[in-house]
Amino acid sequence: MIDELDAVLDRTHDLDWTKPEKWHITLCFHGETADEERFKALEGYEAPEIRLKNFGDFRGKILWAGIDGDLNELARAAGANDNWRAHLTVAYGYQGQPMPAFLSSQWQPSEAVLVSSADGAYTPVARVGLRTSARR
Repeated sequence: MIDELDAVLDRTHDLDWTKPEKWHITLCFHGETADEERFKALEGYEAPEIRLKNFGDFRGKILWAGIDGDLNELARAAGANDNWRAHLTVAYGYQGQPMPAFLSSQWQPSEAVLVSSADGAYTPVARVGLRTSARR
């Protein structure tokens, strides 16, 4: 999935591209007050099969890859509001540059990580395992 996404990005656009090794799906955002106990209650939730699909933006400045698959139940359990959209941030400084249609191969996440973000550094605070189905 990472290689598939990386291959379709046109890095000739003058954007502040995030590094593939830092890519993650943002399931929800808590600001500075994450509820670690609520997060730990996600242990054992069944993870949906998902794909990365197409691109969108926040406030016309942050380019993200969308998620195809139902992360809603997991996101709400983690504290997301109903209007939240799970995503993978790929660049900052986006100004409407054209992006290709995109659909990655399907996969199923095996864990969720509660992350603190300060001064551009991501620090894992807690990890929980997610239940995955047997591959077909």
